[in-house]
This record gives sequence, C-alpha cells and structure tokens, in this order.
Amino acid sequence: MTNRILSFALLLAVATCANPASKKKKPSTGSFDYYVLSLSWSPEHCAETHDTSGQCSATRSYGFVMHGLWPNAADGHNPEGCGGPAFDPSFATPDVLAVMPSVDLVKHEWEKHGTCSGLAPAEYFKRILDAYALVAVPTELRTPDHQVTIAPVALRDQFATANPSFGANVFSIVDNGKYLQEVRVCLTKDLAPFACQARGDTRTKPIILRPSR
Repeated sequence: MTNRILSFALLLAVATCANPASKKKKPSTGSFDYYVLSLSWSPEHCAETHDTSGQCSATRSYGFVMHGLWPNAADGHNPEGCGGPAFDPSFATPDVLAVMPSVDLVKHEWEKHGTCSGLAPAEYFKRILDAYALVAVPTELRTPDHQVTIAPVALRDQFATANPSFGANVFSIVDNGKYLQEVRVCLTKDLAPFACQARGDTRTKPIILRPSR
C-alpha cells in the first residue's frame, strides 16, 4: 500500500514538472484593490530612451504626461497582461493622446494594465482621463524652461499642497538616483485618494527635473 501511494505521488510530481504552466497563477481580470496613477516626467523619458514619437519631438513641450493607471493588489501580486479585447488604434482618441502622447504607449498600457481592470476599453480610457484630471500639477512644475533641483520630500509636499484633499501619503516619487522619472498617485477603484505610503517619501537628497522639451 505504501509503495502504491509513493508511486502515485511520484507520477503527480512528474506531471506537474512536465507542465510548469499548471503552477503559474493566471492573472484575474478585475481582481485588484486600488489603482496607481503614474505621471511620467516626459523630459526624462525622452532623455533615457530612443523614443521618436510626438512625445519626444520638438514640436511641443511636455512636462508630466500620463504613463498609466495600474490595477494594484494589496498583497503586492499586481495583475498584468490579463487578456481581453485586442488593442485597436481607435482606443487612442484625441482626448487620450492629449495626455498619453504616443499610440505605442496607449497600446502598451491597455495590453499590460487595462486588460486587468475589468473594464471595457472605452470605460478604461475614460477612467484614465478622469484620473488624470483629478491631480493638479504644481504651477511651477508644469513646463519649466530651466532645470529644477528639489528633494523628493519637497516635491511630494508640493503635490500635496496643490491637491489639499489628497494628503502627502498618497504620493510617491520615482527617480534614478539623480533625475526625476515619475510621480505616482494611489487612488481607490472609485478614484478617491488612497494613502498607500505608510510614511510617504521623506528623502532629502536633491534630484533634478530636466527642463521641459
């Protein structure tokens, strides 16, 4: 009897190893706890990449642009690439391109994050526009024509001041150690401010915001 049980366990283990996908949890559409709205500092994106889209052309100066609206899970296992309707260029409406100035970016964000929102494409991109409109960028940081040097804690506080109903712990600052890359904002599924940072960003070593392009 014991040998029979051991043989069954061995067969089960071999079957599992032969099919690694069976161990991988498939992302669940609509199963998340809150959103992270990511505002990318466009001059840094253009400096770090070889992007030749309109975002990085010389025809218009961009400051903060909408990088994405990402479903996040409280346990840190954030869903990505959940499958769903294939990207269609019609998703990139003029209103969407006004805040996400690249069709490639719109496509990437739908496929990686939008498909996990549980929303139809039109609803998801409307949610993006609504979320973007909620966050006020401090006046002095909209399209500065000069380099700005500022500590992450001060940058966070400027966003908190410009959005008094949010609170500082809604915001987090992302940089590469020298230059600002993004400001991230936590929102509930209903797009209400959500304090996702236990203490907020308190770093005092200055970082640089490149001039807007």
